[in-house]
Amino acid sequence: MAEVTWFRPPSGDDPGTLNACYNALDLHVIRGRADDIALSLDGGGRTYAWLLTEVAACAGVLRAFGIGVGDRVVLGSLPAESGVVAVLAVARVGAVAAYDNSPGAEGHVQVRSVDDAAVFTVDGEDLPWDVAMRAGRTDPAPSADVPGDAILSRHGDDELSVLAAVGASDDQELPVPAGAGVVEVGGVRLWSFDTP
Repeated sequence: MAEVTWFRPPSGDDPGTLNACYNALDLHVIRGRADDIALSLDGGGRTYAWLLTEVAACAGVLRAFGIGVGDRVVLGSLPAESGVVAVLAVARVGAVAAYDNSPGAEGHVQVRSVDDAAVFTVDGEDLPWDVAMRAGRTDPAPSADVPGDAILSRHGDDELSVLAAVGASDDQELPVPAGAGVVEVGGVRLWSFDTP
């Protein structure tokens, strides 16, 4: 099992609390790796500091829309970088990233691609990614305390637990739904459904 930083370690029936985003980004910045490459996509790299800034801003947007621990955010197929930022932001606020476009899968907040650009859709109204992110940078979200037994992502019947994502589950086999890839950021493994 991987070393995990817990906010409150598990004890008895208490699953403890942690945050996958904190383990993926914050710890690396705190430990002096802010300028190291955290994510390499399409021939370019993003540092831990840059990614933490963007993820905290995106999480601030989600929090402003009322998203918190255990809530559901529907993530559509997104450009790769926006998809990683979005799923880490969902993890930061302790919500569940739902990758499910089946009927009835709508959520209060959706992050999806429209005309090859990411948008937030809130209660049926689209808000462009860049506009939302500017607002999110004014009030970035901290890492929420998430129960150790929480679900990070869901696609149909497949679930990715927070513990599996951080590499601390007893089952070291990471479930990967059809059509998904795996992206690793700071030792945390996430599902990726990039825009085709």
